[in-house]
Amino acid sequence: MHGNMSVGDIVAYLAYLRLLQAPIRSFSRMITKVQQSAAAFERIQEVLATVPEVYDKEGAIVLPPVKGQIVFDDVEFAYEEGHPILQNFQLRLPCNQTTALVGSSGSGKSTIAYLIARLYDVQRGDIYIDSYPLTEVTVKSLRQQMGIVSQDVILLNGTIRENIAYGRPQATEDEIKAAAHAANAHEFISAFPMGYDTPIGERGVKLSGGQKQRLSIARAFLTNPRILILDEATAALDTESEQHIQHALSVLLPGRTCLVIAHRLSTIQNADQIVVLEHGQIVELGNHENLLRRNGRYKELYEMQFPTKSNFEQIL
Repeated sequence: MHGNMSVGDIVAYLAYLRLLQAPIRSFSRMITKVQQSAAAFERIQEVLATVPEVYDKEGAIVLPPVKGQIVFDDVEFAYEEGHPILQNFQLRLPCNQTTALVGSSGSGKSTIAYLIARLYDVQRGDIYIDSYPLTEVTVKSLRQQMGIVSQDVILLNGTIRENIAYGRPQATEDEIKAAAHAANAHEFISAFPMGYDTPIGERGVKLSGGQKQRLSIARAFLTNPRILILDEATAALDTESEQHIQHALSVLLPGRTCLVIAHRLSTIQNADQIVVLEHGQIVELGNHENLLRRNGRYKELYEMQFPTKSNFEQIL
């Protein structure tokens, strides 16, 4: 070209330059995605490399269908060595009955639930379901017979149908709707234009707290567990939502072994037995009426939430 460019050369140059712009932009975006993917891959590798704290011991058996009696026999457990949460702990949860745990923060209520679900193993003693030590059965077969409804509901970024059926993906449409009806969830689900196919967003961001909780209860209805753990399931709800949840639970609880961790004592007055915990020890055990007559720690907690006129005058 000898330093000279014709009009045609310039037009061709600009045309080629324009053709190159899109691949160059795409390549720069790809570099960013590769960097993000590399960071995500490192996090995944860390998770995969994590050694589980609870695992099936050699020779562990598959837990057969159980009646649901749970027994803590001389259990000791600590999250940190030298700071035991439970010591020489003895407790029996009769099958087909509701046992409620109450007590101040740090008294060991949630720890008991974690140990039953085998999120941790005890350091001493044993926990039995019927006559089976938890450490002698496979973790999967144990948890298949349990349902957990907690204050912090874990929902997936999918549809309402997918979230209800998460624990039992082969469930039919009729079974999913029956579970939603039982959990007092069908009405609000039907109000959405897409019904059961409504996407709920990451962690159920498009739903209220009460709606999330009812989906969690619908899951429990669908899996029909022999053992049910309720970990402060209504603690963060308004009064109307709590009424919906309590009605659903009144249908769900009968015929199962239930462990209820409660902050609001109004939710556990009908429990078959109430266990009052302090510093990992049982300080009182009985039903609501019996514990109130004892004038002990339970009555103290009850009157803090439901002060009588005389108690209110004493405070003043």
